[in-house]
Amino acid sequence: MGWSSANQIFNPVARALREAGVSDQTKRKVLGDLISGLQDGDWDTEDESLEDFLDDPAIVQAFADHDVHLSDRRCCRAEHAKNPAAYLLAMRHADVSEDEMTRAIDAYAHHLAERIRASRDETRGAVQATKVMDYAADLIDPEAQR
Repeated sequence: MGWSSANQIFNPVARALREAGVSDQTKRKVLGDLISGLQDGDWDTEDESLEDFLDDPAIVQAFADHDVHLSDRRCCRAEHAKNPAAYLLAMRHADVSEDEMTRAIDAYAHHLAERIRASRDETRGAVQATKVMDYAADLIDPEAQR
């Protein structure tokens, strides 16, 4: 038996935790325990609740901890935007199209280029080093090549 009404339990609790301003760690723990309990009760529409909270990384991670993902993996993209290397590793085990993999690789290359550009301050005294860093960043950054 499916239990779609579990969304009516989960969503208000998640909203209340957000409105109360609790830490991400607390949200992840409390909602993770709630997700686990609701899944034990045969919750079958947890993806609908996940969709409602895609803008909150702690809630997205609580769902991911219990292997709940959207079919189009938008939840994973939101979570892995902060860590493109982890996103690429996760994609190795998923049914991912070549275009999506290419976009993820480009995002990772751009992320690396931004890290190189951000370290410019450390080499500000060496003009040649700054030029080399800019060149390297532009070389690997797909966005700089467009």
